Amino acid sequence: MALQKGIGELTPSLSVDLSDLTAHPECYDFFPFRPGLNKLILYGAADTAHISILWYATASRVGLHYHAMTEAVYVITGQQRDEQGGYPTGSLYFNPPGSGHAISESWGFFLLVYAAPPDFANTGHIQPYSPIQFNAASLGDEVAYPFEAVRAGVKIYRVPLQPGGGLEAQLIKSASPDHYHYTGHCLLVLKGNCQINGTSFEAGMLVVAASSEARPYAIRAADDGMCLLLGLAFDTYSD
Repeated sequence: MALQKGIGELTPSLSVDLSDLTAHPECYDFFPFRPGLNKLILYGAADTAHISILWYATASRVGLHYHAMTEAVYVITGQQRDEQGGYPTGSLYFNPPGSGHAISESWGFFLLVYAAPPDFANTGHIQPYSPIQFNAASLGDEVAYPFEAVRAGVKIYRVPLQPGGGLEAQLIKSASPDHYHYTGHCLLVLKGNCQINGTSFEAGMLVVAASSEARPYAIRAADDGMCLLLGLAFDTYSD
């Protein structure tokens, strides 16, 4: 993939400025997927497992499809709606293996991470399910979620995703100048300012591994502050 405005190299990963992406989508290599729905694939291919995608939607709908493995969706800005309800800006939700839905409304920008591609042929396999859902106001809330102290100044919350779904997730909260080592495929800075492998990133920055191999990331809070990140990994947790 050619590097566009707002996409940089953090070898061997890519970094994306999501604020720039939402302000200037015409500067990025989006391609049409459905009427009113465009994709930018950061890693993977459309019909393979282990895919990191950015969506840009304008009042779009997507027909009923099946998820054999876990799907993760973060609403960067805008809204999405399916049979389970609505997901406004700042929503983070996970659909488990065996789930499926039809997107009745989708507008804005989204980060999607699939452990397996959506399947439009085998919708008969869809089982009843409830997504695991967060909103922007609750992310990082240690009262709402049982964050675990893993070292001085660093706490994590392992999202209780279904085993065998091919995707693992955790929220990482750091107020430490010392590095926390995470191995995975995606890091999204949700709050604060942090350093990832020596490079400073503010909220709204996304780092994605440029291959299927999980990458080691050294994370620490910058400027004596606090940062909150979402980490996504295909079948691997941090140490």
